[in-house]
Amino acid sequence: MTLRELLDPRRVIVPLQARTVREATTQLAKTLEQAGDVAEPARLTRLLKQEWPEDVVSVGGRAFLPHFRTDAVQRVVVALGVAPAPIARRGADKSRAARVVVLIVAPVAEASAYLRAMSAVAQALSSDETLAALHAATSADEVLAIPDFGETPVPADVTVADVMTTAVTSVGPETPLREAAQLMLGRDVRSMPVIGAQREVLGLLTDGHLLNYLLPQTVSELSTGQMRVAKRKGRAKTAADPGAMLVREVMDRSVLCLAEDQTVADVAGLMLSKAVDRFPVTRDGALVGVLTRGDIVRKLLGA
Repeated sequence: MTLRELLDPRRVIVPLQARTVREATTQLAKTLEQAGDVAEPARLTRLLKQEWPEDVVSVGGRAFLPHFRTDAVQRVVVALGVAPAPIARRGADKSRAARVVVLIVAPVAEASAYLRAMSAVAQALSSDETLAALHAATSADEVLAIPDFGETPVPADVTVADVMTTAVTSVGPETPLREAAQLMLGRDVRSMPVIGAQREVLGLLTDGHLLNYLLPQTVSELSTGQMRVAKRKGRAKTAADPGAMLVREVMDRSVLCLAEDQTVADVAGLMLSKAVDRFPVTRDGALVGVLTRGDIVRKLLGA
């Protein structure tokens, strides 16, 4: 499948007259309705009004990709508009502006097709020549006739192994919390898998644990000069230094791990439903990588 197969002249607006991305998205959604692609127009309209996403994907200042998953449509549909002048992300904010806006809407169950469509659009827009041709287009037919745009292939399913980070920062269960905190800060990571001697995943240490155990101590010491009493999981309060507590005493022991052959679409659904932005990846029970929300976004944008 190519990107041209996801587009239709009835869903292309040239020129697109809008001041903001939200206005542009509303106009593009109307083209979906007029083309007969929306089974429940009222449902889509309500979604655009009530659930406007804070993080509209921006392709390097080249285009905005507002995207929604809703059963108001029965398949993945794409609408595109090219404005005569840059459109701002919000109001008069010209620091984030672009002339091209691409709306992608897919059924809730079509996570895989939805992600693949986003990836194809991002890939097509990464070309300077394609972007210049879009800016020069004066009609929908001219947009669809741009070879490097319409012929961009929609990729097959991407697996966890294709996207994950293999250079994983991990820690052992007997590591003091202060030492683990220094490692997390030094590596600029928000969480670390806790692994055993065979690299099996025993738990997960997050920046939330650091805030819970170390921040109160730091604030207390700065204000009173006295060390805070730490409360260990499942134990009575002791006068121990929180920084000397062991990772195994504070880590999350229930950790959802991924397999390398899982699709990124499935994982994206997990991230949304579980409100988790990173997962350890294991092979035969041993840690081999980590997948984060950022890894997925970078893959989608071809970065």
